[in-house]
Amino acid sequence: MHLHCINLNLVYNNTYFLAQFSFKKRIQALSMNNISRNILLVIALCMSFTASAQSNTNIIQSVEEALKASSSRELTKYLHTKVEIKLDDERKEYSINQAEIMLKKFFQQHPAESFEFIHDGDNDSGARIYAIGTYKSASGKHRVVIRAKQYNKVYKVYRLEFTKDR
Repeated sequence: MHLHCINLNLVYNNTYFLAQFSFKKRIQALSMNNISRNILLVIALCMSFTASAQSNTNIIQSVEEALKASSSRELTKYLHTKVEIKLDDERKEYSINQAEIMLKKFFQQHPAESFEFIHDGDNDSGARIYAIGTYKSASGKHRVVIRAKQYNKVYKVYRLEFTKDR
């Protein structure tokens, strides 16, 4: 019996991937090393897709924890080198150091009583993600929107918006 081709269909986030292994020898002639290597390759590919999906969830959870703690230092760990910050009606682009100072002032004026993301999502390719939440302090509620995208395979926040509920 000859085996010429093995097709393996993978589905990830509604995207289909086809892994195809071609063999021109008899099954008996295939060594276990080749089969094992191919199986390990497929497993590694599946794990890399899973790791990518988990990283966007992790940044949202990490940002949520930093906002709950009103920690500008912790929050800046997840910001891109240049980040656009909107505080109420003022929108500016800051470096990480400047952003930390601005966020520290905001958190001092409005220490968090609670924070929770109520919605998150991504664009079709998953390269950009966003989350929307409610930041509650003694001075009132703010709607918070974060937008992040991948830079060298790591998600970083490039836009952060705080809008006071009226």
